[in-house]
Amino acid sequence: MEKITNQEAKARKLIYALLVLLVFEGVLRKTFPFLGIAIFFLKDILCLIGLYFIINTKLSATSQKTARVFKAAIILIYPLLLYNLFIDPILIVWGGKLYLLYFVIAVLMTIAFPPDYKNRFLFFSNLFAILIVTTVLTGILQLNLPSAHWLNRSVGGESLENFSAAGQLRISSTFSFTAQYSFFLVFACAVFLAFFFINVKNKNSTVLFFLIQAGTFLLLMVGGFSTGGRSAVLGIVTIIVIGFVCIGLNNLFFAIKKIIIPVLLFLFVFPIIKIWKPEYFAAYTERSSGTNNDGILDRVLEPFVQLTSSSYFGHGLGVMTNGSDQVSSYAASIRNSGFWTETDFSTIVWEGGLYLTVVWYGFRLFVIFTAFRILLSIKNKDFYSAAAFLFAYVLVQGLIGTLTIQPPIAIYFWFCFGAIICIQKFDEYDSQLH
Repeated sequence: MEKITNQEAKARKLIYALLVLLVFEGVLRKTFPFLGIAIFFLKDILCLIGLYFIINTKLSATSQKTARVFKAAIILIYPLLLYNLFIDPILIVWGGKLYLLYFVIAVLMTIAFPPDYKNRFLFFSNLFAILIVTTVLTGILQLNLPSAHWLNRSVGGESLENFSAAGQLRISSTFSFTAQYSFFLVFACAVFLAFFFINVKNKNSTVLFFLIQAGTFLLLMVGGFSTGGRSAVLGIVTIIVIGFVCIGLNNLFFAIKKIIIPVLLFLFVFPIIKIWKPEYFAAYTERSSGTNNDGILDRVLEPFVQLTSSSYFGHGLGVMTNGSDQVSSYAASIRNSGFWTETDFSTIVWEGGLYLTVVWYGFRLFVIFTAFRILLSIKNKDFYSAAAFLFAYVLVQGLIGTLTIQPPIAIYFWFCFGAIICIQKFDEYDSQLH
């Protein structure tokens, strides 16, 4: 039993370390620029340690079942890895990392939080509250610092004024760049709301508890607008809407009862914050009020045009991902020529051709379907509600998320999938006790 406990503790430490690293990677790279490359690849090293840990651990039935999904993906993508051998051998490692490695997070979640470890799982609620407050306050601090301050510079030393809108910085908070901050806020929204429902079930619902939760959520929303990017705001709103739609499909009255007070609070408090601190919303207002939509249709249609003219096995996995040009001369030559695929779909089409398009999107749809099936199997209303927001994240990112280009999104995606499995097991365990 002690050995099993140690295994669970090690899995949790790996997950904690990875999440904290993703959040503070930007600050670390700015503080220690000479370690920039090492810090950039540290998340991959942690995932490799996780893979080694999984291989050398006696897995539970739940973890084994999750790992089998991982093995199926390896088998399906294996032909492309062999094909990459003829393009550039390093792409075998890089492509394998990008498409397969981060799935270990889902398996680690099932190891770290067995069915009777619900209270340890709830520690994440404290961790995410701290991360939300820290990142949003850091972002607000950026808006009040001079543009020459080190915090308002990119990891390459350039001023973030180059990414300003309405005279306001598009802040990156503790992250390497603004988009990563937006990615985190959308993920944090799903996880925060999930833990809110689990906490309600397991805590005395005091007024102080709800005030802290409401304050943290308001900070999350302010953080979304302060990024100046529509992806953060629309992503958060989408997660909330889909989550409550899923809850309403299961129990409409329960959904209305849970949503009415937060909505009224938001409608009352948020306009006050916007009037009090308009600079937090200036960049977003400027970017969202524009009418210049030239080229949007072309960008939507371009991947499908590429699909009709693509090869069967593409031009090399991982070439379009940040950092690939640092390890592959082939990727460097492609990137230096100015070629770039802007969307996730076009990246998959170009890198893996028709084969990868079918396999990878088929796999993602399978994961979405599995997550939905798991959600429907949860009996307890609070557990179901918690899983609904995690499923919302899996659904959105599985369909349109840049899992192929942005490793943080892939890590968040598999975290949510693993968390849904954990919540289902908590529900089954509680049902057996009662």
